[in-house]
Amino acid sequence: MKYWEERGKITIAAPAKINLFLEILGKRPDGYHEIETVMQGISLYDYIHMENHDKDIEFTCSNPKLTAGEDNLVLKAARLFQKASGIFRGVKIHLDKRIPVGAGLGGGSSDAVATLSGLNKLWQVGYDETKLMSLAEKLGSDTPFFVFGNTAICRGRGEVVTPYNLPVNYHYIVIYPKFEVSTATVYKNFKIILTKNLKDVSFFLQSLASGNPERLGSCLYNRLEEVVFKLYPEIEKIKKTLAKFDFCGILLSGSGSSLYGLCRGEKDSKEIEQQIKMLGIGDVFMVTSDFTDNAK
Repeated sequence: MKYWEERGKITIAAPAKINLFLEILGKRPDGYHEIETVMQGISLYDYIHMENHDKDIEFTCSNPKLTAGEDNLVLKAARLFQKASGIFRGVKIHLDKRIPVGAGLGGGSSDAVATLSGLNKLWQVGYDETKLMSLAEKLGSDTPFFVFGNTAICRGRGEVVTPYNLPVNYHYIVIYPKFEVSTATVYKNFKIILTKNLKDVSFFLQSLASGNPERLGSCLYNRLEEVVFKLYPEIEKIKKTLAKFDFCGILLSGSGSSLYGLCRGEKDSKEIEQQIKMLGIGDVFMVTSDFTDNAK
């Protein structure tokens, strides 16, 4: 997370993520799926603005399609932080929503962690990453990732996070087809085949660390793509359209609906971005794996 502070106020840039690798290992006794995924923070952000307030939590959002009620993850995170810290001060929170919703980009989870981190700084509570992780786990499966951000291997339901040092900066084009995908529906329709050949994350990590976009592009993998394409054939159609461009690899992020293409470098990404925008197949974002890029 990136912060801008002034007296009694704070702004937090909450980054989106993409899944570079996603394997489903099996079904858990608690009904969730056991996953192994490599998540990557990217330079696409929501912005959360906070300032101390003399009354209760006052929450607003720039996106009228999102509820500003108690079921919003930002408000849930704020209530959780109050309860955990025992500090029930008032705070005004405004969410400037720029990450697409229901897109497989983790925007809601990132916003929740930004809220926890922001209140931790604004109220000078002093929680460390371990404490913030314990709170984040209560808000969602992929939420803990955003406590660390950058690059990480996530296991379990996604809440077991192992940070991964990636000194290489990759360039991506993210395409959001302007409709949401239900994660619950995707997993409900996913069929576990015990005899399937599971992909090895350690082999993938060697490609990731290589700094070679072509090598990495050939290893991008998402086990959920097949079921998502069956449920939402228009997403598969978009992927086939994107295959006409000079990407090193193209993949669905998470359970969708966003796809992304891995570029060879910044120059290529700018050229491809303009070409895809002309097609009108969705919202197009040029991003990097340095999730502090363009945060302002």
